[in-house]
Amino acid sequence: MKSAPPNQPEFSSLPQALGRLRVALDDAFLRSSRAVGLTPQQAELLCAAMQPLAVKDLANSLRCDRSNVTRLVDRAYAHGHVRRRGEEEDGRVTMIELTRHGERLARKFLDALEAQTAPLRATWPAKQESTAVQVLNQISESLDARREEPRRRKRVKP
Repeated sequence: MKSAPPNQPEFSSLPQALGRLRVALDDAFLRSSRAVGLTPQQAELLCAAMQPLAVKDLANSLRCDRSNVTRLVDRAYAHGHVRRRGEEEDGRVTMIELTRHGERLARKFLDALEAQTAPLRATWPAKQESTAVQVLNQISESLDARREEPRRRKRVKP
């Protein structure tokens, strides 16, 4: 295993390593989004909307207030990245889907993000990438489950 870059500690606990990964991901998202002319938030919105979603579901996916997502969607719409349509079963629900331009930008962003890890992944044995994806998905699912937990518990007031 390679050691951490100079002035960067190599952590041995999962919470510390996750904190370091979060900081590195924020930086990678910033670099990749700038490379395609977006903000990190715009890039995240486009990636989340690669499958048509209701604004409420986008907000949940992005862990963001619905009003903030609405503003992001408004800007993306003004730039021609997304389109809005009423949901077929419930016309009150606004569905957001990418335009071709928005899909190209999302894919360019993902390519730029992927390029940042290409040198590392080139050194991995064949199965390591799928194992890494599996482990990261398990961590995400575990954290998502904990996120929902407080809502499930209802406090009973005396």
